[in-house]
Amino acid sequence: MAKVTTIADGVRLCTVQTDRFKSALISVTMAVPMTGNLSANALLVRVLKHSSKKYPDFVRLNQKLDELYGASLAVGFTKLGEAQQLDFSISCIDDRFALGEGEKITAESAELLCGMLFNPDVKKGAFRADVVDEEKRFLLQDIEEEINDKRSYAKTKLVEIMCRNELFGKKPYGTKEEIEALTPEDLYEAWQNLLKTATVMITCVSSDDGKKVERIFKKGFSKIDRQPAAITTEFRTRAGRFRRVEEKFPVNQGKLVLGFRTGKKSKEDSFAPYVVMNDIFGGNVYSKLFMNVREKLSLCYYCWSRIVSPKGILLVDCGIDTENEKKATDEILAQLKAVCDGDFTDDDIKASFMGMRERWLSTDSPGIIALWYSSQITDEKIYTPEERIAMIEKVTKKEICAAAKHVKLETVYMISAQEGENNEA
Repeated sequence: MAKVTTIADGVRLCTVQTDRFKSALISVTMAVPMTGNLSANALLVRVLKHSSKKYPDFVRLNQKLDELYGASLAVGFTKLGEAQQLDFSISCIDDRFALGEGEKITAESAELLCGMLFNPDVKKGAFRADVVDEEKRFLLQDIEEEINDKRSYAKTKLVEIMCRNELFGKKPYGTKEEIEALTPEDLYEAWQNLLKTATVMITCVSSDDGKKVERIFKKGFSKIDRQPAAITTEFRTRAGRFRRVEEKFPVNQGKLVLGFRTGKKSKEDSFAPYVVMNDIFGGNVYSKLFMNVREKLSLCYYCWSRIVSPKGILLVDCGIDTENEKKATDEILAQLKAVCDGDFTDDDIKASFMGMRERWLSTDSPGIIALWYSSQITDEKIYTPEERIAMIEKVTKKEICAAAKHVKLETVYMISAQEGENNEA
């Protein structure tokens, strides 16, 4: 069972004490409004992973990680609703498996993570220029390579087009031009602003009770003049003017993405009915999209739907032969209408309940548990998987149909094959 405590203004610690795993994980998730300097924050997380004042280079940092039985650091960024989410984590051996008697590997790992966040390698109001330049080059390279994954690229483009006048339409790293213009001083300013204004969720998954980790992070945040920035997300309850955008690439397989508005007014607005509706519509192998559009009619190579509850939109993405776009789109909409009309059985609902119960309780790693709680960083109430399942299993067929009736198509994005030789997936 998770224990959530507030350790500073806008900072919560979620402790999940368990002896199920041989490893432990401590993650720090920070959320800031997407009105800020997205590029500076995205580059900052990569620079912070590089070193700290105590371990100012890779050699000394890796020596320390080796001392912690091969602990590993990871950082990343994404968006959650209209918040930019920045993630820092360290994975280490659980204290029970340390060779030395009384070794506190989890606490030492927390100290290392705190050193990265609160005491980085900075001088005279700037990060090291060589580190900034190196990480800037790597980040820009990653951005250039995004187009190589056409499925991911298509979903990103759909959101960018559909939410072009909303903060959600922005990329979580800003723009390439903004990244290129960043200076070591810009990152120093972004670092100070992040510690001051971010909403923070620290998650500790280990056999330890988390009290040492709590003391370590409390000490770190006690030195910060915390002024958390308000985070809100715009929910558009009605679909706007329909748009279809097509791009041509030398691909063998077309990528079709459909963007729907769900009518939700907030993340928690009819949360459970929408989740079950999406699961029956296209969220699993027993769903209507999988069983009909893919299996029965063979109109696509894959076809899934995903509801983005923190923004109130639903996405359907599928891989198709270019000439099947209209047939696939018509059939996807027909399956949505079937859900609206209640063309599914009580057994379908039970299968959905069982499927989600299995997925949400199959927490087979500390990372999955941490992800569950960090994804609720901007929520006022934190739910356990068991609490969410209890909500799900109360959903009725009438509620599922009502949720589906609010789902309206707004945007279509299509990657189609160029005429001539196709040589990409």
